[in-house]
Amino acid sequence: MPNTKKRLSSRGVVLIAWGLCAPCVLWTVPAAAQKPKTTPAITAHDVMERESILASDSLEGRRTGAPGAYKAARYISSEFERIGLQPSTGATGSAAYLQSFDFSEHALDTSKHEHTHAMNVVGFIPGSDPVLKDQVVIVGAHYDHLGYGGSSAMDSVHTIHYGADDNASGDAGLLEIAEHLSESKIHAKRSIVFIAFSGEEEGLFGSGYYTSHPTVPLDRVQAMLNMDMIGRMQDSTLIVEGVGTSPIFRDLIDSMNFQKDLHLRYFQTGTGPSDHSKFYAKNVPVLFFFTGFHPDYHKATDTKEKINAPGEVKTVKYVESILLNLANRPDRIAFTRPPGDTEQKATSFSVYVGGVPDYGYDGDGLKISDIREKSPADIAGLLKDDVVVAVADMPIKTIYDYTNALAKYKPGETAKFRVMRNGKEVIVPLVFGSRPSHH
Repeated sequence: MPNTKKRLSSRGVVLIAWGLCAPCVLWTVPAAAQKPKTTPAITAHDVMERESILASDSLEGRRTGAPGAYKAARYISSEFERIGLQPSTGATGSAAYLQSFDFSEHALDTSKHEHTHAMNVVGFIPGSDPVLKDQVVIVGAHYDHLGYGGSSAMDSVHTIHYGADDNASGDAGLLEIAEHLSESKIHAKRSIVFIAFSGEEEGLFGSGYYTSHPTVPLDRVQAMLNMDMIGRMQDSTLIVEGVGTSPIFRDLIDSMNFQKDLHLRYFQTGTGPSDHSKFYAKNVPVLFFFTGFHPDYHKATDTKEKINAPGEVKTVKYVESILLNLANRPDRIAFTRPPGDTEQKATSFSVYVGGVPDYGYDGDGLKISDIREKSPADIAGLLKDDVVVAVADMPIKTIYDYTNALAKYKPGETAKFRVMRNGKEVIVPLVFGSRPSHH
């Protein structure tokens, strides 16, 4: 698209196409972002101010490659510039924070061949120690979501999927930590890199690109902290994964919960369906923070009104305390791989089931956290909290076993799901549906 100016909104915001990359894209900053309304303190008010932008109608669900995602990237990069983060490029202006890349979903869905243009947003606060400043701790969150349609939800209405929890909440947390550390002049010994990833929903493409094209060599990355869906805390419960990826992590996360106001659930694994797993695959210690799944996951009903802002503030302050501890430690942060926790890859599949996996489940099998209404799972009689232990003759111990089993089927075919329900084994015949299109 050629450089141009065009008024696309009735809100009086002029959009300008920047000649930054191929293809060029239309940028906009939502009207609410024109005057900063946040403060250096991490507050519930500031969390909701950021949610009002990131989960707004104008960003249209932040689908990677769509105008709403470019608007979100522009907002985040403008905030990085405003609060004083440094870009890795050495250039000036908010465009200097952008790491552009292209990807194809063909690897995940062989029916797709088009290329999608995307960008990560990267900024950093330099360390204060003459030696340790060359080492970094990364904190990240993906900013993309599903646009007008879910990847697994069979929504009958074509409507915006706001992604307030998934993952505007993580981006709000990322910006709150960045603003607090930068504007409060809190200087850690190591440098801190802030990354807002794109392409996560399509298959971790943003974090995959970054770990292949890092702005800082990965052997200088001491740890990576990831926030994904941190906005719907219940009963003060916070799930922390990756505890087994460094020998220091368990004692550290306990010690930082010094007020005992968080109920922590620990998981050893560094694998999982979010951006930290790409760093774990490169032998970087990782910690993953999220507050759990809910019935609005990947639905249009994941809106900002349902965000538990005080709960998110507790999470964000807790993550910041761990981040600062890691950034100030004099010793190198050792990497470990939990016993039996090998990096695995899931095979792509074209069938649709409609059961939402519980990624926090720590036992054998695939636990279902929610059932989509009128989905094949709902019609077949699968229930929330069922644990799938086999699909036909294929045993299921992990989510990777499950997705690899689904890859053997086509829409319309039937398989017997063997599930554990209230301590008893139940056989559920299920007719597979067609996986909804992302676009």
